Amino acid sequence: MMGGTHTFLPTNRVHFGPGSLRKLEEEARFHDRAFIVTGRSLDEKTDLVRRVEALLGARHAGTHVGMGEHTPGSAVEQAAGEAEAAGADLLVSVGGGSVIDGTKAVSRQLGYPAQVAVPTTLSGAEWAHRVGVTDEAVGKKSGFADPQTVPPVVILDPEATVFTPERLWLSTGIRALDHAVEGFLYGGDHPITDVTGLEGARRLMGLLPRSRAKPDDLQARAELQVAAWLAYFGPLNTPMGLSHELGRRIGASYNVPHGVTSCITLAPSLEVAQETTPTERWQRLAEALGGDPVRQVASLVRGLGLPDRLRDVGVPEAEFAGIAGGFGDRELDALRILNAAY
Repeated sequence: MMGGTHTFLPTNRVHFGPGSLRKLEEEARFHDRAFIVTGRSLDEKTDLVRRVEALLGARHAGTHVGMGEHTPGSAVEQAAGEAEAAGADLLVSVGGGSVIDGTKAVSRQLGYPAQVAVPTTLSGAEWAHRVGVTDEAVGKKSGFADPQTVPPVVILDPEATVFTPERLWLSTGIRALDHAVEGFLYGGDHPITDVTGLEGARRLMGLLPRSRAKPDDLQARAELQVAAWLAYFGPLNTPMGLSHELGRRIGASYNVPHGVTSCITLAPSLEVAQETTPTERWQRLAEALGGDPVRQVASLVRGLGLPDRLRDVGVPEAEFAGIAGGFGDRELDALRILNAAY
């Protein structure tokens, strides 16, 4: 019989659907000084940050606009200093995974003030206790795992995603699929996350092509946000596999967005995973994806017009041994995946 322990992370409330951004005003009422962390493009090229500032009203105490891709450590330090100087008791992250991870890192430095996350991609950082921060001096990503940094409140408003570039939106959708697939394969039998993960994967397979065909379809965007949530419903209970681990190494070292790394590593990682996955479990994954998992993932990535080769994103074949080093008894598997992805 199935048995085990499920550990919940501190996500308390999720507001979802068109117009849910207005819930920020309600969430901020219990705080005095709200500080926004965001990226430069959203701040300069859209009105989204101004809308957030307006909803905060007199409680808005400042905005940091320099949180860049792969969460640079220098940006975390700067944002933490600005938020502390502003006397922030609420942090509001507006952006993709790098912004949300950066805000979680700021939260840790400031002693865990309240947080609200407004994600604009499908990367899922808002649900996770793991935080990646890049050491710019060596071009490597490290980080920490701290459940206290998980935002208690998440706002999934599809209207906040319409500014997200197509490649970023769709590739982070593959990242969400990566969460669902690897969580199912490596998390072991689980009565909740098996169901949510497979359902998230099933929805992502159908919704991503629909969103690409009709980028202004808010319903598809809203459904994708929920699908990505289902895909990563229990991060503390669903360990990831080599697709994610290789993606972390490749991303910061070669400046490849994590959504794109999943586009490249997920299918070849599945080829390796199939060898050790029980037949019944592999069949359940195949049913959710609509066919053979390796072929279905590869076909989806190509159909979305996303990169699927390491050579196309500037990762040199000569450095594969270094990338795969340190994986212990999984090092040969890591090399197989890199070679297949080249």
